[in-house]
Amino acid sequence: MLEDCFRKIDEHGVKHVRFEFYDLNFVARSKTFPSRHFQKCVKTGVDYCTLLFALDTQGNLIKDLDFLKKTYFSNMVAYPDLSSFVVLPWVKDTARVFISAPTVDDGGVLTIDPRSIAIMQFKVLEKRNMSLLSSHEFEFSMLDESNSVKLDEEMNSCSTLRQAKHQSFFNKVSEDLYKAGVDIECIEAERGKGIYEITTTPVFGIQSADIAATLRTGLKEMATQSSFRITFVSKPFEDTHGLPAHFNYSLWTQDGKTSLLADSSRPFGLSVTGEHWIAGILHHISALSALLVPTVNCREMFTPGDLNGLKATWGIDNRTCAVRVKPRGCYGVYIEHRPISSASNPYISVAAIIAAGLDGIDNKLPLPRNVPSNKNAENEANIPLGTKTIPKDLESALELLSKDKLLCDIFGSDFINAFKCIKLHEKEMLCKYCREKSNDIFKWAREFYADYI
Repeated sequence: MLEDCFRKIDEHGVKHVRFEFYDLNFVARSKTFPSRHFQKCVKTGVDYCTLLFALDTQGNLIKDLDFLKKTYFSNMVAYPDLSSFVVLPWVKDTARVFISAPTVDDGGVLTIDPRSIAIMQFKVLEKRNMSLLSSHEFEFSMLDESNSVKLDEEMNSCSTLRQAKHQSFFNKVSEDLYKAGVDIECIEAERGKGIYEITTTPVFGIQSADIAATLRTGLKEMATQSSFRITFVSKPFEDTHGLPAHFNYSLWTQDGKTSLLADSSRPFGLSVTGEHWIAGILHHISALSALLVPTVNCREMFTPGDLNGLKATWGIDNRTCAVRVKPRGCYGVYIEHRPISSASNPYISVAAIIAAGLDGIDNKLPLPRNVPSNKNAENEANIPLGTKTIPKDLESALELLSKDKLLCDIFGSDFINAFKCIKLHEKEMLCKYCREKSNDIFKWAREFYADYI
């Protein structure tokens, strides 16, 4: 694999290699080395200060986190995953490789790096002869350079002429990202003002989250080069709907040949395994929402009529449910998880969903009654009595996360403490802004998040 990296360096004239990881906020952080030092970095790893996992989106340090008390700003040693090495066509003479940072300088393990946690969950699947085929569909907003004005005020869904205004940019995005290993399946104009959606072809394993990372950062970089901005902030304006990143996935045997969700002999074509998996997702969905809808601004997407799944419901091809089952297509039965924000961290999301689904299988959790495809799951009359409502406020979701033993065990106390403190810090920053400047919470969200998310 190392030889393949050197081949790409030689063929493409790569002079610089970016060693990149993503923090708890899904902000891309990296160091760039001249390519002549690449082999040394592969062998010895790259040092990063642990405080990088204690920063908010703007780079402000949140002090007194539990893991900082243990590491006292020591270095973590990050090693590159050579399978993620790609040349970036939109950055001159530059390649990128993802790194994971499970250790600190004294040899101890620091369970806080989202990619490392996700990889551990994929290893759990592997031990069970399971694999996950998945992809994201990200919605994003196109803004002017000040992050304050939408590039268009139209909301005409799938309009050819609306999209034509930006088609040359989208064509470049599609072509350049494909060269970087991101196979874009579709780009379309969404129903919100200035909002577009981009979907990718599903792949197995950690590569799905890696593709999401390459896509989001690449889109933002290319937009900046074109003198405008792209943001994945969940609700950047009051008059737009929330921006989801619906996560589509299916469960297979490790060799990718047999679907573990499908059974044509059973109701809805769902296997027993599939029923238990969905039951696990619904059982943990309120706590999951803290991780999958992770900012104070993200909670604004839980608005009736926005179809982002307000309650712990499931249905066959029912967009009003939190879990939408699609028993069709070339990939067989697959699941769409709808209450997930475009501002979420895909490594965190996939790790959490795997953990919840496996918990349903292990404990044989019963699947609640489905909501028929012609019924609105936001209407109490159409859902089972006692169905959980996903918290609209971040504090309640974080509290439920703290009480969810499964998710706390999977992510570890250092991660949970840091994640919770960073998110509560964001809420404090919003409250301070409202006291001192303005009650425009959407303007604050653009100022606080949009440059980096």
